[in-house]
Amino acid sequence: MKKSVYLLLWITGLLVSSVLYAKPAQVVETRHAIDISIGGIGPGVDVVAYKQLRRLIGNAVANSVIDKFVIYGYGREGGFFACVEDRPSNQPPSKAFEKFVKQLNSIKPDPSTSFYSISRVLTCSPLAIQPDTVRVAKSDGSLQCENNGMSLADMQQQLRGINVYAASKESDGLMRPAVCGGATGIFNVYDIAIADLQQALDGGFVEWSTLVVP
Repeated sequence: MKKSVYLLLWITGLLVSSVLYAKPAQVVETRHAIDISIGGIGPGVDVVAYKQLRRLIGNAVANSVIDKFVIYGYGREGGFFACVEDRPSNQPPSKAFEKFVKQLNSIKPDPSTSFYSISRVLTCSPLAIQPDTVRVAKSDGSLQCENNGMSLADMQQQLRGINVYAASKESDGLMRPAVCGGATGIFNVYDIAIADLQQALDGGFVEWSTLVVP
C-alpha cells in the first residue's frame, strides 16, 4: 500500500514539474500589412496598372478586407508610396487578405515606364508630425526592363535610428537611352529631420536636391 502511495506521489510530482517548467508558447510575428510603391521612371506611370491598383485597394476598403490605407507620398511622374493593413491580430492574416495580396502581385505595369513593388511588413507606420525636414536619397539599383530595384522598405533599414516621415521612388530626371539593362535613374527618397542629415550622409545617402534635374 505504501509503495502505491509513493508511486502516486512521484508521478504527481513529475506532472507538476512539467507544468511549472514548460516553456511558454512563442508568439509568432504575423505580417498583416503591405508596403506598396508604384510610379513612373521618366515617362509617366503606367496608367492602366495604376488605375487597376487603386480600384483593387478601393474594393478592399469597401469590402472590409483592409482596415487601413495610408499614402506616405506621391511620385513626380505619378503613383505613390503607401501601405495597406489587415485587421490587427495575433492570428494569420485572413483568407480574404491573402487573396488581396495575390491580386496585388498580379498587377504587372510596363517595366519600361514604371516601377512597382510590394513587400510585407508587420504594420503600417503611423503618419507623424514632421519637424523641419530634408530629403535624402540613394539609387535603388534598378535596370530598364527589369523590375529589380531595392524596395523603399528594405533600403529604409539603412536609415537605422532615423525617423522617416515620407518615402517615395522618384526619377532624377536625366535623359537616358532606352535600352534593356541600362540604369533607370530611379532613387529611393526619404524625408528625414534636418538634425539627422549628417547621419544619413555618413550612411551613403545624398541630399536629393543635389541630384534631381528641375
